[in-house]
Amino acid sequence: MNPAIKRLILCILSVCILVVGLTYVKFYQDIQNEKDTSSYLYYDTLPADESKTDPLAYLTKDFQMKEGFTSNLPLVVIQVEEEFPKYKSFENSQEIVYEDVKPWIEGTISLYDNENGMNSTSDKPVLTSFMKIKKRGHTSISFDKAQYYINLTDENGEQNEQDVFGMGKDDAWILNGSMADKSMIRNYIAYRTAAHIMEYAPRSCFCEVFLKENDSYVYQGVYLMMDSVKQSKQRVNIDNCNVKNSYTSYLVRRDRFTNFDTMLDTYARIHGLDEEWIGVKYPPVKKQTEKNLSYIERDFSLIEKVVYSEEERVFKQYGKYIDTDSFVDYFLINEYFGNYDAGEHSTYMYKNQGETLKIGPVWDFDQAMNNSVTDEADPLTLAMQEKAFFKQLCQDSTFVDRLKTRYASLQKDYLNDQYMFSMIDETLQYLKSARVREWYRWAENYYDSSGENPGNYYLDNYVMNGETISRFNDNYDQEIYNIKVYLSKHGKNMQILLTQLRDGTAITTGMKGYTGLFLFVIGVLFFVPSILIHRK
Repeated sequence: MNPAIKRLILCILSVCILVVGLTYVKFYQDIQNEKDTSSYLYYDTLPADESKTDPLAYLTKDFQMKEGFTSNLPLVVIQVEEEFPKYKSFENSQEIVYEDVKPWIEGTISLYDNENGMNSTSDKPVLTSFMKIKKRGHTSISFDKAQYYINLTDENGEQNEQDVFGMGKDDAWILNGSMADKSMIRNYIAYRTAAHIMEYAPRSCFCEVFLKENDSYVYQGVYLMMDSVKQSKQRVNIDNCNVKNSYTSYLVRRDRFTNFDTMLDTYARIHGLDEEWIGVKYPPVKKQTEKNLSYIERDFSLIEKVVYSEEERVFKQYGKYIDTDSFVDYFLINEYFGNYDAGEHSTYMYKNQGETLKIGPVWDFDQAMNNSVTDEADPLTLAMQEKAFFKQLCQDSTFVDRLKTRYASLQKDYLNDQYMFSMIDETLQYLKSARVREWYRWAENYYDSSGENPGNYYLDNYVMNGETISRFNDNYDQEIYNIKVYLSKHGKNMQILLTQLRDGTAITTGMKGYTGLFLFVIGVLFFVPSILIHRK
């Protein structure tokens, strides 16, 4: 070959290798940047509130901000021009929608988050945007302290994706401040823990919220600004829907019936195996077609048929249809925190094209850690094994063995007293002044033991040994103590309880169920050739 041609070929190859290398580096950096954004906050420590000022010095008796107010938490200011409409309610767990009332109203939102950690509305906001906003929640929509769903928009009402408090760009955000959780930390510590364990956990950031009315700022309390559960690269990362295809990736939620999602008639509900509904969260309504909805319904029903099957040979195939690791982690996180609404309500599941069904992200821990409105939680029992899907999976000794092994691993790093108490104490130091203002703002609710206020969250009494015991608590430190006691007792007993659960299993789907056959085959393979050789 001509030397000149050789040099030309080598030069072209060198350029190709360089281009491929640079492309790979750029791709790798993009992935790392996405990871860095998605893990924001949960891998940083929260700085302690060093303020020496009276936390209530700059709030009036009617909760208006005085000049000079500052907070170590980011501030959120909401301004709307009309009252928030009452567009739905819940009675006897049934959703009632007022069809003549529009849920959304328009307004503006401003965020304050200075690098020095002290924030004031006299500073320049880090973000100001138009928005559409509505109250959110199921039963919590009736609470005196409202929660909000926010869609950021531009001046034309179009989507306006923005990076909110460093949690990544999106237009859909939630202001979560459930009156059910007097501690203010239940959701935060659960999400922060889950972020270490699961593929994706909602990101959240503490903030203090004000409603701007004319020239006054009215204090609303401590909230978590957080992700909504939706399909995106930084949230539930499944492929985009192509309306030309009948098949699609999907995100669904098991919950009560709602008029705001497309509800499916899946196998389990049709056959009376599940009382709750499966609602489609992705594809969104505008991308839903008769074909892709039919596909989701058929596909999810097929998974249910396998998991709920009474035929052992069919049930044993469940590992081909669900991502077992995600179900193990989901079980353990919700069980550890005593979040027994999970599995019944607000239970998300998603499936990427060509993959198995995953469960998650975890969601809504405001009634966890012995905070259920009706029941005193016993830390010496398990409950997740009674939930949909898990009731069947926990009949399998192999699945329960995976629960035990995984829990032993997670105990070393996260699900233990040292990690949990350290995170709780760090969070309390961060919220030192803010939690005083929160309890001042909602004192009428937090100190109300009557149980007669429909806008309040009241824990029912329970009877033990013939005595009625009150569950009402009007002391913040006691609330934190109760959380720590529950987590410590429950966490230390879970491995024993999982062993007891294992003893009650009826099926084995893994190799352990074939131990005898395996040993027989090994014996045949080893001894038969030995005999033949000996005879020769």
